[in-house]
Amino acid sequence: MDLNKKIGERISQLRKERKLTAEKLAWGSDLSKSCVCYAEQGARDIKLSTIDAICKGMQISLAEFFKPFV
Repeated sequence: MDLNKKIGERISQLRKERKLTAEKLAWGSDLSKSCVCYAEQGARDIKLSTIDAICKGMQISLAEFFKPFV
């Protein structure tokens, strides 16, 4: 599995654990809903700044986000 897919699965997992819709996460992250959806699908290369915004929207640190990858 490629890195984009793994990151997308992690975003989806954390979003669902927090009972957030993609729309609510997008609003809290100051991103578009389509950006969040593309990130979850692993459809595009995702910038670290986008992951950081998504983490802020879920109120977690980048370290917590990347913990399973270490």
